[in-house]
Amino acid sequence: MLLTCPHCATIFRVDGKLISMQGQSVRCSMCHHIWTATSISMPATDLSVAQNRLKSLWKTFFAVLLAAALLSSVILHRGSITAYAPFLINGFNAIGLTIRPALSQLQVVRLNASYTGDTMRLSGGLRNIGMWRNHAADLRVTVRGADGAVLHEITLSPDHDIINAKAESGFFVQLAFAGDTEMQVTVTPLANRVYR
Repeated sequence: MLLTCPHCATIFRVDGKLISMQGQSVRCSMCHHIWTATSISMPATDLSVAQNRLKSLWKTFFAVLLAAALLSSVILHRGSITAYAPFLINGFNAIGLTIRPALSQLQVVRLNASYTGDTMRLSGGLRNIGMWRNHAADLRVTVRGADGAVLHEITLSPDHDIINAKAESGFFVQLAFAGDTEMQVTVTPLANRVYR
């Protein structure tokens, strides 16, 4: 191995094994200048190349895994996400992912029917019992007579498209019936697709 003094430019022949990888303090015999000489770096071995490649593969694997987890979370929770950001609904619809209300988080409450002549006034609310905002579901109102026959069926929407957590959205409908028969009213939330 050849060493050159940085001060006087004298060249010396030295055994390379005597200089460690971290460096060795060397004194020039001509000008007495002292400097730190480093050994020539060893060429990369197959093992170190393989280790570097493995580290790179692990980083890539974890980046892909993180991206897949994030993407699947967005897909699974798209209903809640679009309840907070409704402008994303068209984007999800464009790629074929429909948005539907989470019916397990919605409950029909305060159902009240009053009669005036041949008109029935039906009011109530659709409550979001979940801890996140939710899309309001369309409601199917079915009125059956005493014999179980369907007298009237209508689909209506609550007052609001999105219901905050632990809040409710009201609904109201008037229906006209001929005759004074006893009626049974059923209000069912529907899992219709949400459009904006």
